[in-house]
Amino acid sequence: MNYSTLEGDRPQITDLLRGKLSEFSIDRLFRFLNALGSDVEIRAIAKPESDAMAKTRAIAI
Repeated sequence: MNYSTLEGDRPQITDLLRGKLSEFSIDRLFRFLNALGSDVEIRAIAKPESDAMAKTRAIAI
């Protein structure tokens, strides 16, 4: 994987690789994914009535 395509200094890239995602805006994370060759898709679906709470999840394919 070529991390040189990401905009950011070395400490920021290290934070990203260590999973410190709260340091970045959603927009910035999407731009990182796009720079690495991934499309980003956001999809909202109705919560099943049987679930007590709605969920947020990310799935990498």
